[in-house]
Amino acid sequence: MLRTLLLLPLLTLASAVAAESARAYPLWNGVESVADYAKRVNLPPTKSIDLGNNVTLDLVLIPAGKFIMGSPEPEKPAATEQTAVILLVAGNVGFFVAVFLLVVGFARRRRLSFSLRWLLLFTISSGAIVGGFVRLHIAREQATRYVQAMAIYEKLPENEKPGHSVTITLPFYLGKYTVTYAQFYAVGGYDYWPQVKEGFTDYKKRLVLNGVNVKQFLAAELPIERVSWTDALEFCDRLNYLLRGQALEATLPTEAQWEFACRAGTHTQFYSGDAERDLDAIAWYGKNSGGHTHPVGTKKPNAFGLYDMLGNIRQLCRDAYSDRYNDGDSVDPCNEGGSGRVVRGGVFCGSAEYMRPAYRGKSALAGGVTVSFRVALVPLNH
Repeated sequence: MLRTLLLLPLLTLASAVAAESARAYPLWNGVESVADYAKRVNLPPTKSIDLGNNVTLDLVLIPAGKFIMGSPEPEKPAATEQTAVILLVAGNVGFFVAVFLLVVGFARRRRLSFSLRWLLLFTISSGAIVGGFVRLHIAREQATRYVQAMAIYEKLPENEKPGHSVTITLPFYLGKYTVTYAQFYAVGGYDYWPQVKEGFTDYKKRLVLNGVNVKQFLAAELPIERVSWTDALEFCDRLNYLLRGQALEATLPTEAQWEFACRAGTHTQFYSGDAERDLDAIAWYGKNSGGHTHPVGTKKPNAFGLYDMLGNIRQLCRDAYSDRYNDGDSVDPCNEGGSGRVVRGGVFCGSAEYMRPAYRGKSALAGGVTVSFRVALVPLNH
C-alpha cells in the first residue's frame, strides 16, 4: 500500500511529462516563413522520396497552427448607429451649452469672453459632433457590408458551417502536387486503364470531341484519376515500406490538415484573394481548363509552396464524410459518417464556388473520374 502511494506521484509526473512532450511543437505565428518555422522546430523544410525510375515525390513542411475551419458567420459591425447618435446628442448638448455660456457672458460684460473652460467645452462638443457624423457614416457602410456578407453566407452549403477554431498540434509534410501517373506507376500502381476500360471508352470519345489530345491527357505529369479509397491507401502503404526507419507515416491528410495547408494563413475566399479574377493564376477550373486536367505545378503555389490545392482535380482526405461539421477537425476512421470520403479542392470542370478552401465534397469509396489524392507524412514520435 505504501509502495503504491509512493508510486502515484511518480506516475502523475510521468504522465505530465508525456503530455508536455506531445505539445512540444510551437504553433506557427502566421507571419514567419515555413523555412524559418522549420529552423525553429529543427525539421527540414522539405522532403523528397525517391520512387525509382527517376521519379521523386516532393513534400513541404506544414507547420502546427491554429485556424478557423469552414465558413464562419460574418462578424457583426463594430460601429453602430446608436453610438453615433449618442455622440451627436452629447456633442450638440455641449455645443448649445457653450453657446449659452457665451451669450450669458456677453450679456453681463457687453463683450465676448472666451475662458479656457469654455474653449475646452466647445472643442470637445465640436469633436463629438464631427465624430458622430463620421461614425454614423461608418456604421451605415459596415451595416450594408454586413447585410451583403450575410446574404452570401446564408447561400453557402450547410455542410461547411459553422466555422470553428481548429488547432493542428503537429507539423506534417504534404505533397507539393497531387500524385501523378508517373508517381503512381513508380510504386507499382495497378495496370490502370484496363481496370476502367468500360468507362474510359466513352470518356475518351468525349475528350476527342472536345479537341483534347488523349496522349497528352495521359502524360506522366498529369494527376492520377479515378482513384478509389483503397488505391490511395495502398499507395501510402507502399510508400511506408520505402520510409521504414524514418519515424514518418505516409497517409492521406485529414480534411482539417488539408484546409489548414490550403489556406496557408489566408482568410480570403481563395488563397489568392476574394474575387474570381484572383483564381485564374492559381487554379485550373471551368473557365480556363478547356475541359480537362493539366500537368501539376503549372499554376502559382500558395504561401506554403503547394500547387493545385484548388482546381485541376479533387483530392481525397482521410475522413469519412459527414454533414455534421462541428467536429470537422477529427477523423472518423469507422466511417460512421456514411459510405463516402471527404474530397476537397474542386475540379477542372467546376465553377469558382467549388474552388473555395472551405468547400466540402463527397466521393464514393470506389472513387470517381475526377478523384485523386495528395500524400501526407505525419511524425510517429508524438
